[in-house]
Amino acid sequence: MKIHQQFDLNVEITKSAGRDLLTIPPYLVEELVTNLTKKGYMVLMSSANFMGIPQSITVIKDFTGPFVSKFSAKISDDFNAVSKRLGIDNLFE
Repeated sequence: MKIHQQFDLNVEITKSAGRDLLTIPPYLVEELVTNLTKKGYMVLMSSANFMGIPQSITVIKDFTGPFVSKFSAKISDDFNAVSKRLGIDNLFE
């Protein structure tokens, strides 16, 4: 079974940050994707961008067993941990 979780660009942050979004280096999103890929996830970025930042990131994992709902929460935890370490934790919700 493939389980997935989508993280959308936080629109409120984009409204309040405005030009400050330009100070976020584009490599941080790439590093987020790379770190999640190293953890065994398949990561898809939206082709629609806002100021160079994808409007959504979808994280997918093949999983079997009775703990699918627990693992779904783990995807969210891993995404949040990596994005927080990179300093872009408020960028996606």
